[in-house]
Amino acid sequence: MSPSLSRENFFLTIINQFDEHGVKPGSLEHTLQQLILDIAETVRSKSSLHSDLISRINRVFQEYQAVQLKVGLASQVDLAPMSSSYRHGTHEEQQIVLYTEFIDEPHQWKRLYMEALISLLEAIEKNRLELQRCIQCEAWYIPYQRAQVTKFCSSKCRNRYNYVMRTQKEPNISREEMSI
Repeated sequence: MSPSLSRENFFLTIINQFDEHGVKPGSLEHTLQQLILDIAETVRSKSSLHSDLISRINRVFQEYQAVQLKVGLASQVDLAPMSSSYRHGTHEEQQIVLYTEFIDEPHQWKRLYMEALISLLEAIEKNRLELQRCIQCEAWYIPYQRAQVTKFCSSKCRNRYNYVMRTQKEPNISREEMSI
């Protein structure tokens, strides 16, 4: 398992905001959007990632190298929870920490999309990811594990959907009653 590079399920936040971003067609940002959507659709349909999709992911990683590796020294505060026996020796051991860092500023679309792509790939790697789209608002979501049937991203959407369905049925009933 690779080290975690992004926030857990960050891709859901970003994928549900794609329509608001207005990126130029043909740009790296647009390519990243399409790639994330294609991967999400593959996961939603419970298919495996095919070789074409893998090669597209690798091409994007080559084109935009968003992450750099760094090494630092761990402070005593950072190491305290790791090992209580660490400081018992007479000589101090030096601990290093390997970490990753995004190159671009956090407000740039390409950096956000790359983090979302990495987040999605990490979620796929960690476990069997299940994605669905809400039938009311079409937002992407991860369904509640114990639910037998999930169609909505939230109770708000479920309530709205049921309200709309009821209001569509009621006018038909009242028209039929009036004709009698």
